[in-house]
Amino acid sequence: MKLSQVFTAVTIATATVLLAACLSDNSSTAASVAAAPSGTENVLSSESLRQVMGAESPLGLGCGWLAASDPDKANIAFPDSEAKYWVAAAPVSPQTRLRIDGRYPDARYFSYNAYDPALRPTDALADFELAPNDPKHPDGNPFVRNGAKPGGNYTAYLEYGPSPVQNPDVVRKANTFYTGDIALGPLNIPNALAVFMYRVYVSNAGEFFDGGVGLPTLTLETADGSRELGTLPNCAEPLLPNLGGALPPLGLNELLLGLDYPNQLALPFPTATQPPSSVKFFSLGDTAFRILGNVTGQDTSMAGNRVDSGSGGFLSNIHNAYTTTAFDRSGGSIALVRGKAPTYRGQAGVAFNEEQLRYWSLCANEFATQRFTDCAADFQVPLDDQGYFTVVISDPVDRPANATAENGFLWLPWGPYPDQLLIYRHMLHNPDFGEAIQNVEKGDELGQTMKDFAPVGIYCDPSVFTQSMRSGEVFALCEQDQNTRR
Repeated sequence: MKLSQVFTAVTIATATVLLAACLSDNSSTAASVAAAPSGTENVLSSESLRQVMGAESPLGLGCGWLAASDPDKANIAFPDSEAKYWVAAAPVSPQTRLRIDGRYPDARYFSYNAYDPALRPTDALADFELAPNDPKHPDGNPFVRNGAKPGGNYTAYLEYGPSPVQNPDVVRKANTFYTGDIALGPLNIPNALAVFMYRVYVSNAGEFFDGGVGLPTLTLETADGSRELGTLPNCAEPLLPNLGGALPPLGLNELLLGLDYPNQLALPFPTATQPPSSVKFFSLGDTAFRILGNVTGQDTSMAGNRVDSGSGGFLSNIHNAYTTTAFDRSGGSIALVRGKAPTYRGQAGVAFNEEQLRYWSLCANEFATQRFTDCAADFQVPLDDQGYFTVVISDPVDRPANATAENGFLWLPWGPYPDQLLIYRHMLHNPDFGEAIQNVEKGDELGQTMKDFAPVGIYCDPSVFTQSMRSGEVFALCEQDQNTRR
């Protein structure tokens, strides 16, 4: 079982215990709730919990949010270094729903995604889809109107049932996302215990990367909202994985990156191809068939297309689309990826809502452990004078002296691993941006849709890399050398 699956299992188990306690204050609670009129107070309110535990849950104990991402202690599920993720779980039913009371963070983006037990997203709500609570200021959402200030209140709902993402015939209620179904081939099973995730990208405020507004409050209520069944206590930071922020940094990432991988073990890895190929991530099943094809040398794409394994996986975000470019050390000690850079929100000279993408990033990862070695967000990526990025992945000792930001290169460490997987994210594409990853259909080559924006991966001989100081010229020379060697 992968670490991310263990993490999810612990999350679900803890959520079940917490919510069971929330809904069973004593042996007579169930009867009291059933008989209580709609005006009755909560079975277990935040106020009652504060009286017992104080204004804030110590060390995140008992917090409705069960876990948070922390690259220092839980670098799993291919995270992005400019994002923070908080995890909760809700056993909702046709008779109940989860109410989420939050405030708009000072950040580039935030959202809610619901997941099934296979860590595949079932539905999501993006920031711009959440209308504010104040009817006097319907334009108070800063992700919709440029100039609106963060901090305004909104209310979201997680409801039991099919999702519009999985079934286009479902009509979405305002500010609502759904638990969805668990896709098992031709079968769809209701997802009764939904793990869901709150994401914030590029936070501009807040000690815990929360955009300066803290975490939303979670309340279980009847499906029609007439009665609250229990409000879970809130916290500044959940218990897992760092005791509410109390644990000091472990430094594991730095320790690992300080290790040198032995060149004698430069063996082929099943995710990589020779020469490297960049592909869109569609699903867990599609990825498995691609790896099978790499290992057997057979074309398994048609079989993968015929097997329905749902969409997404690895706790992926519905609002993101991803490409991956895989390398192994048998191909060389220096890997490169190059493509034209899209515009993003907040970029100098780009008008609000006219950007090609809300956000994009490049992360170097190891496939088996799902760890990232390093990431760069759009605003951190050096570009050449043609508007292209060129990523260089190597060990520090193999980094060419000319692989610098001044020369238009983004250098990322390979890490002490036999393989590398560069993940390229596109978030919330503009409908007018036809070259977005989101528009790549299954079976199509990336370049067919993405054109110059498609990431191209190659290996490079160190002696070739140092023949020019310009990133575009270096890539062209390395590509020509690779083709000649083939």
